[in-house]
Amino acid sequence: MVKKKLLTLAGVLAILASGACLLPPLPRHKPPPPPVLNGLDGVSRIRVEVVNSSPSHHLEPVALAQKVAEAINQQTAKTKINAHAAIASEGGDAVLLITVLSETVESTAAARARSVTLYIKDSATLKRLDDALAWQETEVGNPITGDIGDEKVPDVWKSPGLVDRVSQALSDRLAFRMLYRH
Repeated sequence: MVKKKLLTLAGVLAILASGACLLPPLPRHKPPPPPVLNGLDGVSRIRVEVVNSSPSHHLEPVALAQKVAEAINQQTAKTKINAHAAIASEGGDAVLLITVLSETVESTAAARARSVTLYIKDSATLKRLDDALAWQETEVGNPITGDIGDEKVPDVWKSPGLVDRVSQALSDRLAFRMLYRH
């Protein structure tokens, strides 16, 4: 009797095992595409242009455009949007125009202070090639704290590497606001 039960159980297990092996594999599920960002649907390649209209003109437009493009491209895996710094009339399906309005030193204790706060005010507009507005911000203030080192620097902006650090911070903030805050 026990032999019959064991034989029956073995037969059932064999049938189940062979039946399970003959079934087609389960379908693989692809992850859903990233959410379309408000106003940025249909935008996959952005041309970044920068104009520096501040009286002091410390930030170099071409270098800042490159930094902004790099900041946007760091998010490409999530957003599927690429950017490149360019001169007018070069490729892309949207144009991000950034205008630096002012570059001022907001606070410094003395010329030999190690840390200063720079205040950059800018406006940015992202338009599709058909002139439809995709994103915009006006007169945004960006306080950026920078270290000017131990040496006396009569002009804070000439502190080694400071302009590059300011450009990087400004670019990262602008890309984040454009891609994730609507």
